[in-house]
Amino acid sequence: MRTFISILTLLITIISAVASKSTVDTSQWLGRNIYFILIDRFAGGDAGCQNGMEWCNGNIRSVTEQIPYIKKMGFDAVWITPVVEQVEWRDNWNGTGYHGYWAKDFNKIDPHFGTPNDLMELSQTLKDNNMLFMLDVVANHVGPIHSLEDVANLADGINSVTGEQFHQLAHFEDVEFEEYLKDPYTMMEAGDKCWPNYEFGEGCDENVILEGWFGDLGDLNHEHEEMAGYLLKWIRNMQKTYDIDGFRLDTALYIPKAFLEKFQEEARVYITGEVVTYNETLHSSFQGPALTGLLNFPVTEFVKPAFSIGGSANFVDFAARLENQKLIYEDVTLLTNFVDNHDGDRFLTNHTVGQLKNALVWSNMWHGIPSFYYGTEVPAVAEATDCRTSQWDAESGEFLDGSETEIGELVTKLNGLRTEFGLTFGGEKAASLGSVVAADEEGWMAFERAGLMVVVSNEGAEKACFKSDCCPGEELLGLEGEDSVGVQCDRDNVCVELGGGIPLVFSMESC
Repeated sequence: MRTFISILTLLITIISAVASKSTVDTSQWLGRNIYFILIDRFAGGDAGCQNGMEWCNGNIRSVTEQIPYIKKMGFDAVWITPVVEQVEWRDNWNGTGYHGYWAKDFNKIDPHFGTPNDLMELSQTLKDNNMLFMLDVVANHVGPIHSLEDVANLADGINSVTGEQFHQLAHFEDVEFEEYLKDPYTMMEAGDKCWPNYEFGEGCDENVILEGWFGDLGDLNHEHEEMAGYLLKWIRNMQKTYDIDGFRLDTALYIPKAFLEKFQEEARVYITGEVVTYNETLHSSFQGPALTGLLNFPVTEFVKPAFSIGGSANFVDFAARLENQKLIYEDVTLLTNFVDNHDGDRFLTNHTVGQLKNALVWSNMWHGIPSFYYGTEVPAVAEATDCRTSQWDAESGEFLDGSETEIGELVTKLNGLRTEFGLTFGGEKAASLGSVVAADEEGWMAFERAGLMVVVSNEGAEKACFKSDCCPGEELLGLEGEDSVGVQCDRDNVCVELGGGIPLVFSMESC
């Protein structure tokens, strides 16, 4: 009897756990390819803008005007940085809120970016083009706070000068909130001990990560009932008002998972969370009841070194991480893979164009949702030391069209292959895990997915050999230079030449 009760209890526990998981329908995101835009720097901004920490006045309407350009390259989803009203005061170190991550009023659209009607028009234009709309949002913090005056100047609902809406870690009773603001306890004090692996324990305090401020950005108290209600009401309203298909959630690592679960439920659409850690156990714990998707930072750790010669990691390391993810994540098809983003040096600042091509072939053809950072297709932008350089001519303000550059043509071809082989949304293999590493060495990796074999390298390897039932021969598919690639087949062994560093894709369907 005791055994029966134990089994029954276990079954009830399992059923309850399954029932508690989010019921958000993520199917429309399977097979999508995202074009990621930093609004202030993409299109329509000021000629002569020096970028850096200042507003350049790129805007939502100009994003809408460039949807045909984005669609021409085969992208079927657009992610834009946050649009809520930003604090108008300057930060001590980082200038203005041009990037959108320093909220003053969550319920207003910042006039630098445009109007609510502009955002509605963008949403409708994307729908008319069968593209999904992803909006970046921040629920961890507001803009920089230096005084009670700054607090009072926030919007109603988040501007109490008692500071109850903020975490106040290490705020002693005999210290006024006004004094605390001069030197809030920040997570930066624990950052060096925690980042990038976040092994919580001695020297790395999870409480500091959750309740400490992110520098001088006012850290919102998600345990405070009114503050939590404000954020939950806001995200539901944003999704409904602007018909948003998905959200990218900034700084999700610093938000309690109990609140993230409620936030995901209120959003009712796919969320990919920014959890910046290379600790896969910690990273993967945010997918499931908390969030439906995650930006794939543990894999990104290996992208730049693997695709360089003599880097700190190679393709053996890279392949091992990719394969291991299938064992520990709830759904790897909902991880967002990327090569470049707005928070680090662009790939081309210390790699070649050939290495970039190989990295993009990996991110587009491996399972998951690829994200392509604006301007990667434009040499003047992709090679700039400022990763947020504007995509318009500095003198004329004219938009720089990169659709016919080497990279623009490559991503167009890759998106064409994805469509042809059923990997895009609606395709019969869009939801397929599929990707399996076939072979790897320090300088290259070969993987299979849904009838395709893909070979990528760091340009340093001369040949790749692996087992396959198929000899590619005439089946190499459309990437520049593939017609000159030598292929040798001996029974089930295939060797392909990589002397030119060309990424290869070939079909196995005719085998």
